[in-house]
Amino acid sequence: MSSSVIAITPGGRRLALEIGGACGFTVWLPKALCEPEDDAHSFTVLRELICQRFQTDEALVLIMACGIAIRILAPLLRNKQSDPAVVVMDEAGRFAISLLSGHWGGANALAERLAQTVGALPVITTATDAKGLYAVDLFAREIGVKPEPFSLIKTFNAAMLRGEKIAVFTDLPAGQLPCGNGLLFFPFSRFAVGEQFSYRALLTNRLKIPGAGEGDLFLRPPNLFLGVGCRRGTLAVQILTAIASVLERFNLAAASVAALASIDCKRQEEGLRLAAQELGLPVSFYKPEQIKRVSVSCQQSAFVLKAMGVGAVCEPTAILAASGGRLLVSKQIMNGVTVAVAEAEYPWSASDPAGKRR
Repeated sequence: MSSSVIAITPGGRRLALEIGGACGFTVWLPKALCEPEDDAHSFTVLRELICQRFQTDEALVLIMACGIAIRILAPLLRNKQSDPAVVVMDEAGRFAISLLSGHWGGANALAERLAQTVGALPVITTATDAKGLYAVDLFAREIGVKPEPFSLIKTFNAAMLRGEKIAVFTDLPAGQLPCGNGLLFFPFSRFAVGEQFSYRALLTNRLKIPGAGEGDLFLRPPNLFLGVGCRRGTLAVQILTAIASVLERFNLAAASVAALASIDCKRQEEGLRLAAQELGLPVSFYKPEQIKRVSVSCQQSAFVLKAMGVGAVCEPTAILAASGGRLLVSKQIMNGVTVAVAEAEYPWSASDPAGKRR
């Protein structure tokens, strides 16, 4: 996704061009300030521009007074999950103020980056950062997982500020994960024996965990990849029903599905395209020669071999999409749709905090 830096004064113009060149951001300047040699876009109405970029960009750098930014942004605010990062800077480049979406949107990190780039002072006001704590939503963003339900983030961060420790249960070796003050890491075996903590976060792609309650926060890694096969003309609803059934039957969280995959000749299959669109997921397509390299250990079908030139589709494409991960669910068949699930290893290649904006 794109990021924009917007300035409204001559001094801000110079700073915007510097940031745009150093960070690769799109620069926006008032038409009256935009010179032919500037690598920038021009605008006429500031409010209209910010309203537009707020809907499409991952981050906004506004070189103007905080008051101007706040008055324009106020009607646009939705929620922490979807609002972009907003950093406000003065035209002299003295301060980089994290104004909106500090943790989940990444504004705090952006303020630090901008400060290093132009020699500014980063201004970060989130309470956990002020106390040197590793906020749960910051941890989630940095490892690319989706908090579920997101509404618990506020409760967990408030607990950290009161001095409570957050227990994170995971099957991943703790040494692979970023550590920080306020988080404690434990294997799931400790959860299974009833280890008692007031605030528990479960890093897992499993839909349900025995013993988990409404107060537990799930952290969903984007490490499930679904290989899908279907007959020509299969409806999107049939594909969606098959996917939902497989996930429920094998206790897998839909929030952990990172992408769908299929054979290249299904690229124009409308039902598959619409199903992926409904799920907000990308689809990867693989050529027969790619599939053959990993299909040796997969279930083979003489019918599929005759029709597609390969003996299997859903299992090998799931494995390919997961960058060679392990096959978690073998081929399942439902109403002419086949589904297989592969699990990618950490760090998962589909880590996508920006997925919050889907």
